[in-house]
Amino acid sequence: MDDLYSRFLPQFVKLARTRIAVAITTATQGDTAAAKTLVRELHTLVGEAGLLGLTAVIPLARVCEQKAKLLQNHRSEADVEVLVAALRELDQVIEGIGAANPPKGGSS
Repeated sequence: MDDLYSRFLPQFVKLARTRIAVAITTATQGDTAAAKTLVRELHTLVGEAGLLGLTAVIPLARVCEQKAKLLQNHRSEADVEVLVAALRELDQVIEGIGAANPPKGGSS
């Protein structure tokens, strides 16, 4: 299991960073069609974190997913601000995981 963790964690961190950056952009741009994709991407992030046992990520990613659903349904400026704040908090946790577990060897 440690081998699996060390093999996939750097990929998870890289993808999570990208997903969060795209989520912040999507939320602030007001693209209603992209909001559905945003919810799906955050749901995927929850699942990937679960597979790797990242207990610090799972609840935050679920909160972000729920806030994205609210944004998709209501589209208020307050919903945008709350989602972006939650995404930034999630990003800090992901950054901490990446810093504590740098990729080994070459590029990934």
